[in-house]
Amino acid sequence: MFLGMSESTNVLVRPAVEIAPFQDGQHLHGAVEALLKLRRAEGLYPPQRDVEATPTAFTGWLLSEDALGRWVAIVDGQVAGHISITAPHPYLTEALAGMGQVSPAPHGICEVSKFFVDPTVQGKGTGAQLFEAAFRFARREGMQPALAVVSTSLAARRFYDRHGMIETGSFQGIHGENFVFVDGVSDPSWGLEPAVGVLTA
Repeated sequence: MFLGMSESTNVLVRPAVEIAPFQDGQHLHGAVEALLKLRRAEGLYPPQRDVEATPTAFTGWLLSEDALGRWVAIVDGQVAGHISITAPHPYLTEALAGMGQVSPAPHGICEVSKFFVDPTVQGKGTGAQLFEAAFRFARREGMQPALAVVSTSLAARRFYDRHGMIETGSFQGIHGENFVFVDGVSDPSWGLEPAVGVLTA
């Protein structure tokens, strides 16, 4: 299904998206296929120096972290996106410390990881719904989401800014300059599930 106008009602039509907890046996193959489509279409993610674009390599890459939470987007019965929340990697905690960032969350920072959307459904709200699911989980568990994105990923940086994250600075990593973003919700009620009003597009 494609984003468009209904001929009968002139109402904007978006694909129906289901956000579900990730299960290896049910969702892994579809997530790998979506990731392969993304690499073929854009050639940027995940970086080629990190992993080659084969089903076996991408399977290992997807499962290489111990996730605190992991979700997929299902569109028309197919896996169309993935996101996970993990403990922060050392490069992120070191960067945040160097920027003088101290999280107000009871359980500190968590990291948004392995976030991608099938290119055929990008721009239709799928990524926003995945993002919202991950953030609701993190905030409910008393954690503040953060992430780092390479400077060349301009679309990703615009997405994070548009969806309520704050750019706190940058650092040099193995992929060049990386910009750090943290959840910009002011004074959230940690431990309770907050409204996620900024995540609407």
